[in-house]
Amino acid sequence: MRKIYALLVGINNYHPASYPPVPSLQGCVADIEAIRDYLDERINKDEYELVKPQNIKCILLNQDATRQAIIDGFQHHLCNAGSDDVVLFYYAGHGSQEKAPEEFWHLEPDHLNETLVCYDSRTAGSWDLVDKELSYLIAKLAERQPHIIVILDCCHSSSGTREGVLVTDVRTAPSDARVRSLHDFIFAEDRAFAEYLLTSNNAGQKSNRLVFPQGKHVLLAACRDHQEAKEYLTKDGSRRGVFSYFLLQTLQQTKGNISYRDLNWNINALVAGKVRGQSPQAEAINPDDLKQSFLGKNAIKERPSYFVLTHNLENNWVINGGVIHGVPKIAEREEAILAIFPTNDEERLRHLSDPLATAKITKVRSNHSVVQIIDNEKPLDEQSSYWAVIISLPLKRLNIYFKSDTHSTVGIERAVQALQTRNYNQYPSLYLSQTTEPETADYHLLAHCGQYWITHPADNRLLIPPVPSQPHPQGDYTLQSASQVIRHLEAIARWQNILDLASPANSSIRSTDITLEIEILRGTQATTPDSDSTYSTSTIADIRLEYVYDNDNTEWQFPGIQLTLTNHSNKTLYCNVLLLSENYKVDLPFFEAQSSVRIPPNEQIVSKQIGLFIPADYLEKGITEYKDILKLIVNTTDFDASLLEQEGLAPATRTRSTIIPKGLLNRLMDRIYTRDGIPFSNESNDHWTTQAIAITIVRPQDAKLIQSNQDVVLQE
Repeated sequence: MRKIYALLVGINNYHPASYPPVPSLQGCVADIEAIRDYLDERINKDEYELVKPQNIKCILLNQDATRQAIIDGFQHHLCNAGSDDVVLFYYAGHGSQEKAPEEFWHLEPDHLNETLVCYDSRTAGSWDLVDKELSYLIAKLAERQPHIIVILDCCHSSSGTREGVLVTDVRTAPSDARVRSLHDFIFAEDRAFAEYLLTSNNAGQKSNRLVFPQGKHVLLAACRDHQEAKEYLTKDGSRRGVFSYFLLQTLQQTKGNISYRDLNWNINALVAGKVRGQSPQAEAINPDDLKQSFLGKNAIKERPSYFVLTHNLENNWVINGGVIHGVPKIAEREEAILAIFPTNDEERLRHLSDPLATAKITKVRSNHSVVQIIDNEKPLDEQSSYWAVIISLPLKRLNIYFKSDTHSTVGIERAVQALQTRNYNQYPSLYLSQTTEPETADYHLLAHCGQYWITHPADNRLLIPPVPSQPHPQGDYTLQSASQVIRHLEAIARWQNILDLASPANSSIRSTDITLEIEILRGTQATTPDSDSTYSTSTIADIRLEYVYDNDNTEWQFPGIQLTLTNHSNKTLYCNVLLLSENYKVDLPFFEAQSSVRIPPNEQIVSKQIGLFIPADYLEKGITEYKDILKLIVNTTDFDASLLEQEGLAPATRTRSTIIPKGLLNRLMDRIYTRDGIPFSNESNDHWTTQAIAITIVRPQDAKLIQSNQDVVLQE
């Protein structure tokens, strides 16, 4: 049996004697507890054993995560792994820098080492864990050739948070100004490794990312070298690292194995839809290693296509599925509905015909959920077990915080009135909820000089042009402009629901059943993860495509791409790819079929050639980076993807037919657009899965002639 050796480190609070003080974080311990629970529950115990030693701690939280404890975890726990085993090192905490000794200046043009900040790193006599020390520890692990995965949710850049801040939502600590000698590094006595570092010459190829010159491994990092790793307020009000949160969410919603590259693509797209300026990365010394499954082949057990419903000693009906298994958290005023069937009747389960009862999920725990029976002809037998299938998923409403930059409350009152009368028959909006706590808001709505501004709470950036476009001469607010901005917020809510649309917990489709490849037809790669021009759902980093300059026509040409979908399974699948644009437009440009494209087993289909461009109004405002997200939806039956289309910013009133084809996916997509409560009826028990890929489109700045006798603005 293969063994998994894990060392999990999470630090919210640093040693009180740290100098200078290290800012506290809020979500690191929760990140580690989440991955711990996932490993305990989802590891395939028929083939893998999760090693839990008695003589050394392998889960280090806060004061336990000292520098020496982390080193001991490597040397006395992880180093026991053999060639058939798996090693996981997961760190959630501050990243930083320290002055490099002169012997390493040939490696570090800025004379700084990148570091992980341990609990006691900044106390007298202790140090951060430097990239070169981590490299040394990994090199020692790799000598016995286990499968090594390193996950870092911390900042890697030199920019940090403001000094003196006691609590931060960015995982960067102030740099350590002390200089240590070569003798203070853990590899000082290993002459071969020290000699390797001292004779290496990476000057001119400097990256602020933690560098691992030796030891075969896979690295999943929270962000690019110049970015910050941020924390995120989740739906249930808890703080988490945005990278760790969506990493775990993707793992939980995956039926079984998922490759490191597929995992990175999905995390990247989900993070892009929530925060700005953070792009998770996946790297390996051997790029082919990124095609391997997370933790190794068959390490994660597959879920069955149903849950088991039983009655427990607390007098509750429960299912054996919780957050770890992909059961969605209950959103406000939304419900997840189950259909209940007798065990061992696969025909009724497959067609969802004649359920014994329906139930709603009332509480979602880590590894189980409490349900309430809501529709049954006769009572269920409390001594028996039943099969349960999710037939309706909850859809989250956006929380909006209203604020004004003046003492006047008229603008806010108009917006609240529009929110409360937005739906049919003057009912409140079904997509939005007002919150009085700014820290729980998804977006802020600012009433400013007769205009409404939709801003992101993380950085106060304006998401769309103000409404109305020109301020009222007297600074007045109208119900018309208030209604218009509420419509814009509803369009953003629909866009977010589509981005969040994920594989249901009972899906039978594996992540490996279908692949999406993107061929670059025109444009250059701003980041080149592989040597060729074909990306797929298993590439190393995020896709960044630049415009190319056409010298003949003296103009910039936007990038062009073409998609290939390949069905690797033994069943017919139905697919389509949505284009979610940064201006909140949802389009279906890739295939002629606006519903779904049928792909027989072991066949593929090629899309139209599509251009990706930055809208003119964005370029006019000096915005030269623009993000599109491709959302692949795969289903076992035909579905109507056009149910999800919308225009950017101001969606038109829906005119298409309200007759929805049978199927759970169709019903969910219709609810994303209309939020109509459609009662359950006998429908096909279709199974679906989703993948998302973020593409950043970059248009370089135009060249400007610099005269020696005049000033010139290089960057607006």
